[in-house]
Amino acid sequence: MDFSLLGVGLVLFIGMFSQWLSWRWSLPAIVVMTIAGVIVGPGLHVVQPENIFGPIMKSLISMAVAIILFEGSLSLDRDEIRHFRRPVRRMVTSVPFLSWILTAVATHYIIDLSWVVSFVIGGLFVVTGPTVIGPLLRQSKLKERPASLLHWEGVIVDPVGPLLALLALQIGLSVTGITEWTYLVLFFLAAATALISGYFIGYGMGYVFQKEIIPHHMQTSIMFVVVVLSFSLSNLLMPESGLLAVTAMGFAMANMGLDDHILENIRHFKEDIAILLVSAVFVILTATITREELAGMLDFRLLGFVLLMLFIVRPLSVWLSLIGTDLPAREKTLISWIAPRGIVALTVSSYFESILIKNGFDDAVLLLPMTLALVFTTVTAHGFTLTPLAKRLQLTKKS
Repeated sequence: MDFSLLGVGLVLFIGMFSQWLSWRWSLPAIVVMTIAGVIVGPGLHVVQPENIFGPIMKSLISMAVAIILFEGSLSLDRDEIRHFRRPVRRMVTSVPFLSWILTAVATHYIIDLSWVVSFVIGGLFVVTGPTVIGPLLRQSKLKERPASLLHWEGVIVDPVGPLLALLALQIGLSVTGITEWTYLVLFFLAAATALISGYFIGYGMGYVFQKEIIPHHMQTSIMFVVVVLSFSLSNLLMPESGLLAVTAMGFAMANMGLDDHILENIRHFKEDIAILLVSAVFVILTATITREELAGMLDFRLLGFVLLMLFIVRPLSVWLSLIGTDLPAREKTLISWIAPRGIVALTVSSYFESILIKNGFDDAVLLLPMTLALVFTTVTAHGFTLTPLAKRLQLTKKS
């Protein structure tokens, strides 16, 4: 008897039940989903995603991430940040760049990994993403400015992180003579193509929606299909570039002056789907983790690395980047603490680990345990502390 369909239903139920439980008990949703996935996966072996979804599991997760990221980018309205554009620009440029460098240095000297692997890891770990930031912001009810800064960073930097890792990998392979330098030129061309094509596809879809070339009742479904297709085609051109394409699509549509009813129609559908997908993907990814991988997180070097990421790398990156922005110290304090890593780091780490090991970087075997340790720690630490810290700093909205 085929129990695959039952497994799919179980994953969806566990994910949404975790969402409800977090709401009912006022707990961070991402923490509850993570714990639930570990319990039903490596804990009880009730859910085994590889057996349920088979060889298409990674493709389904990638598709879900693309939809979630597109939904997040639809809310990136430039008019909403017109009074604090400078700190937003810093959050999506200076902060990830400094974090990339500092993380690579920490990885090299604490974990004793090669510079190539360290810079790949540094790129991966700059991401936060709407899958982890979104649930926290909904629950904490932050004031507009700190919430917008964290949201813009999460959405914009989410596709940038894997590209930084890919850039580091390509430079490393070129320096060591494994590949030609021409591949580095192709990297930039592919990234530019993903960004430009994504923007114009988004603008084109907005135009045909505005002109009612596509009827209102079909718009969300067609948008769903276009997002998935654009993401897939871009990834064929260059791995992980699809995230950049769908982010550009959402940003273009959010800022082209579409009628409110068009954007609301798409946002409402995508938001409902995103909640379901975030829940399911978190359960799938955490249930896929093995007991051996969980045990690998107990390495004292990983603990030292995670503590450095929490208390040195993130605060230093934020405080240095936001110099001269006139943001109050209490907002910088909150933002410098909150940086949970989530789905993108987990899904992309296995890809880079396999590529690095294939090309002779055997120390990359620690990439997945490092990712797991950082994701579990940041999700738990930031999930439980955001709301109390925001209240203490008087950065929550009044009821």
